Amino acid sequence: MPDWYFQAVGSGTGGVAAWEMAKRLVQDGRFGSHLPRLYLSQSEPFTPMVRAWDAGRREIITDIDMPDAEKTIPQVYSPVLTNRNPPYSIRGGVFDALSDTRGLMRAVTTGEASKANAFFEECEGIDLDPAAAVTVASLIKAVEAGEVKRDDTILLHITGADTSVLRRIMISDA
Repeated sequence: MPDWYFQAVGSGTGGVAAWEMAKRLVQDGRFGSHLPRLYLSQSEPFTPMVRAWDAGRREIITDIDMPDAEKTIPQVYSPVLTNRNPPYSIRGGVFDALSDTRGLMRAVTTGEASKANAFFEECEGIDLDPAAAVTVASLIKAVEAGEVKRDDTILLHITGADTSVLRRIMISDA
């Protein structure tokens, strides 16, 4: 089992699914005895789950956690990471998954995501889907902040990549 599971989220269901599967693997007994800590991230400026988590609240309060949603949603780096009704508060939802794993939830700026995308492309030779760039940016921030240690094992959820290759294929087929 990894020490950490990193994923950018809009609804958070991917993080909940990772938590549920990890619980099953621990219960099985062949894959370790600890749950990976969830490290979930959202794209600024629309970060309702980050705001609620940072405030220690199980409930998302619209006026506090989603002020000016109509204005902030179009400004995010990855539009797929926006959801006004995520399963954060419900039993077995994001709040419970983060609590059970001693997880963290962080916000990533457009600049951080863009830099992470460029860095990943430089290192791996492929560009990232915007949501994946937010994930990579959160890992970079976690390492820089000392939240993740050098010898920690990390599962990094990359939701999509290499859109430049896809664009080249589409253009050449046109």
